[in-house]
Amino acid sequence: MKSLNNNQVIWSSRIGFILAAMGMAVGTGNIWRFPRMVAEHGGGSFLIGWAIFLFLWSLPLIMVEIYIGRKTRMGTMGSFRDFIGEKFAWIGPVVTLVLIGITFYYSVVVGWTFKYFIAALTGTFTKKIDSTKLWENFVSNPAEPILYHLLAVGLCGVIVYMGITKGIERTSKVFLPLLFLLLIFTAIRSVTLPGAMDGLAFMFTPQWEYLGKASTWLQALSQSAWSVGAGWGLYATYAIYTKKRDDIAQNSLTAGLGNNSVELLAGLTIIPAIFALAPSQEYITQATSSGNTGLTFIYMVELLSVMPQTYIFSIAFFGALAFAAFTSLIAMVELITRNLSDYGIKRNIAIPVTVALIFVGGIPSAANMAVFNNQDWVWGIGILLSCFLYAFAAIKYGVEKMRDGINEVSFIKLNNWWVYSIKFFIPALFIVMTSWWLYQAVTWYPDSWWLPFEEFNVGTVVLQFAIVALLTPLLLRLKNRLRSSVKEEGLNEKEDV
Repeated sequence: MKSLNNNQVIWSSRIGFILAAMGMAVGTGNIWRFPRMVAEHGGGSFLIGWAIFLFLWSLPLIMVEIYIGRKTRMGTMGSFRDFIGEKFAWIGPVVTLVLIGITFYYSVVVGWTFKYFIAALTGTFTKKIDSTKLWENFVSNPAEPILYHLLAVGLCGVIVYMGITKGIERTSKVFLPLLFLLLIFTAIRSVTLPGAMDGLAFMFTPQWEYLGKASTWLQALSQSAWSVGAGWGLYATYAIYTKKRDDIAQNSLTAGLGNNSVELLAGLTIIPAIFALAPSQEYITQATSSGNTGLTFIYMVELLSVMPQTYIFSIAFFGALAFAAFTSLIAMVELITRNLSDYGIKRNIAIPVTVALIFVGGIPSAANMAVFNNQDWVWGIGILLSCFLYAFAAIKYGVEKMRDGINEVSFIKLNNWWVYSIKFFIPALFIVMTSWWLYQAVTWYPDSWWLPFEEFNVGTVVLQFAIVALLTPLLLRLKNRLRSSVKEEGLNEKEDV
């Protein structure tokens, strides 16, 4: 057994933490959203902004999260109280509730990926099928998405129940290398298709006029914020189980670059395949503007049916998508479980409670696509707020003080770019990006932007954020049940690693 003290569980190795963190960060957004954003926003021009924001937004926030999680050894509900004081304890419930909101609908997405992976295994895509009808029949029949949603949450619960090292770490050590191998295979197969070079050239050639468009930069920032997973509380949760001297900067850089590598492989899989197999330019435009689900579950299925080695390629593509989605959901289950454990609930009880909570909370999104779309919209904005709150916590603690603490254990030394990112860039970018998305919502619903029950408008964001604001003081009333900092008491239970 490895431990920080008599009770504290840790990852069995540094690579175990890195693979788990990468598995957490890599999700469906890497595979279905990134290629679409590249196609819609100038190819190489989008990649420039995407690479810049990894260093200005995502990596600084990953380091903040890891620092807070390791220092407090607490879940998100109590870590801010221990880190910056009692009067800022409200940040913990807000960050946690945002993550729970994401989990409720993300677990539904994981169920979708399971459905299509099973369909690939059974040879469904080797036959000529109507991909639109297949998708619409699936999501319009609530029983089937709910069943796959339950399967996804249940399997994650089993992995988390097996423990940090025997469950989460071992799963990551299997699934993440397998994910990379599958995406490397699909990328190689895609770029070797006749006509794929046009897609490859489009992907890596900057279209300079797009660099002058604010939307290109804002979408690149959104992609980095939503796909790397920084500021969600997930890195902080996994950091609870790291050693005190583990390298924060290098681990963060490895996780961030690993996440972006998966995105590039996904782009190399989808974009060249679309250019090679699409019957017309109009079809390419339709595919890349069809939304995340449309591109993945409709147009990619159509392209698979005309691709050589359809059976193998479809298994590899939807297998990669399912593995990426699954490892992210595992981290979300662990975050909620950890917070329940911090309230004194034994872990073997907290896990089934978490599974039941996610299952029930996800049923509306599984049963109704309008609800799913609404939740995706609302909590996408919520993620930005969560990111800002982590930066705010770093500022209150002292950014220079945190930088010195990170440098003390890190081979790569942070300098002023990191300080400026936390103090200035992230708060400013949060204001700009949130304002831009809310302005977009006003233009989508010019006559009803304030109504609380539209799918994508401002009113629904305000209503659901108000619910979070109401729940926060209720959760704070339970603060006395939160255990003291784990750095004094350790975890609730011992666990072999």
